[in-house]
Amino acid sequence: MNAKSLAVAAGLAMLASSASAALVTNGGFEDVSGLADGGKNRGSYGVYNSIPGWTKSSGSGIELQDNGTLGTIDANTGNWYVELDSDENSSMYQDVTFASAGDYVLSFFYAPRTSTIGDNGITYSVAGALSGFVDDVFPAGWREVKSVFTVASAGTLRLTFTAGGLSNSLGGFIDDVSIAPVPVPAAGLMLMGGLAGLGAFARRRRQA
Repeated sequence: MNAKSLAVAAGLAMLASSASAALVTNGGFEDVSGLADGGKNRGSYGVYNSIPGWTKSSGSGIELQDNGTLGTIDANTGNWYVELDSDENSSMYQDVTFASAGDYVLSFFYAPRTSTIGDNGITYSVAGALSGFVDDVFPAGWREVKSVFTVASAGTLRLTFTAGGLSNSLGGFIDDVSIAPVPVPAAGLMLMGGLAGLGAFARRRRQA
């Protein structure tokens, strides 16, 4: 394999490794370790000030529901998902560490609970880098929300989700939250390979 091919292969391997790195802890809400009754403390669901990876920042708490809670919706994947309008509109956060500056993509799955317009809104943000809002009405079901944002430098930024609809104990659902680096386009990989090839050629000329 020549130097250019090796460089491209190495670039692809590095990108695959970085893209698979888990920046968000317990983004699927499947870790309920240490919570009352394995994630339920109100008979069929639970409301907590904190769950693994996440902390309440306002309102009554983080409401964990599982596939048997409502009967009208299951988790997007697995068994657990979150509702933030628990007793009243609430918010939760997680501090995410970014190893380097660059472009990242926030992805999560959202579903509405009620058929009332304006009742199921969720706001989301990465402090200083991203803010957004999603809303819909039942029975729309789960859909993926993706937003690209830029991190100016390595460090820690706060990821926050907040119920943004009517404060009536019924609101939107969240599942499968993730943040990943935006992959370098194929053209960028080819440029990396070309530069590596030029470097190898230059070294051979110096050694001749």
